[in-house]
Amino acid sequence: MLTLLKIRNLALVDQLLWEPSSGFICITGETGAGKSVIIGAIRLALGERADKTLIRSGEQQCSVEAVFHLPDSSPVHAILNEHGVPPCEDGNLIIKRIISSTANRQFLNDSPCTLNLLREAGACLVDMHGPSDHRSLISQERQLSLLDAFGEHAPPAARLRGRVAAMAGRAPGL
Repeated sequence: MLTLLKIRNLALVDQLLWEPSSGFICITGETGAGKSVIIGAIRLALGERADKTLIRSGEQQCSVEAVFHLPDSSPVHAILNEHGVPPCEDGNLIIKRIISSTANRQFLNDSPCTLNLLREAGACLVDMHGPSDHRSLISQERQLSLLDAFGEHAPPAARLRGRVAAMAGRAPGL
């Protein structure tokens, strides 16, 4: 759960400190209210690529810091351990990104890390949805994948696909 977001010199934002309440978080607002900057900052914290155009005009660097409170069962703990990153203190994962005109750096629990590691950990932290996400439900392919996932049909479906492919190889006219 995101418990703190600090933004400094990102796009038009000089400084922002946000401590969202626990539970479901929905970011809404009128055009120009700053939703995109907050979403962009969260995406940076989760490992999205960054470039110097994000730095506020007249500044040398920008930074994003996010703190997530993790349950003991979070897969992020194993990811950190596997890569030699210090464990979370009191269940809090601290992510920091610094983007400058010369280099970008990222940290997990104050330890330097690769962007790939940040992405791997970030994939376990947030599920973002936008205004057009419902359109995926119209796709027949997406509907079938949801049904297969719900029914835990992946292994039998994979076996069936293999059998069909083998039969198609034997009888090209099918």
